[in-house]
Amino acid sequence: MRTEDIRRKFKLHDERRIAAQLPEQLQGLDVVGFVRIDEFSGELLNSFDAFANAAVAPHARIYRNAQPHRIDAWVLELLRQARVGDRFYLRTGLEYFPWADCRVLDHRWLESLRRVIGHNLGFIANDKDTAVMTVGAQYELLGFVHGVALPPAAAPEPAARPGLTGDDAPTQLIPAQRPE
Repeated sequence: MRTEDIRRKFKLHDERRIAAQLPEQLQGLDVVGFVRIDEFSGELLNSFDAFANAAVAPHARIYRNAQPHRIDAWVLELLRQARVGDRFYLRTGLEYFPWADCRVLDHRWLESLRRVIGHNLGFIANDKDTAVMTVGAQYELLGFVHGVALPPAAAPEPAARPGLTGDDAPTQLIPAQRPE
């Protein structure tokens, strides 16, 4: 048992350091503080497990190789549909500091999140009623939303024309299959 206590103390020490560095690493975001997991409903937290385990169909998809500004627009649309505003809770991936209370300061925030945290982002609205998660899969990003009645997924954009590659090829949004 003593070994487990020591391991947990080391982990807490490491996570304190990581949590203290997070506000410096995230540009365009103010990390107001950290929130314990028990401040959110079990249903809302369970939705993240369902998203990560593909137990529910994604609300939207986009190709992973899309232009960064298109991915940003896609994420912003998911957040808008879920009514996640300029103040939200961000999933950190840390055990002792699982959620950061964040406020958007300027346009750099989303690019900064992708750089620091990656494509697997989790958000809870400030009112603690809705959740959004993006998950990076092999060729695409999956977008999940929980807690609101959402409109049907948007129709896909036209596919890239043969012969266009790289930055010249338009990115196609992949419509999610929604249960009837």
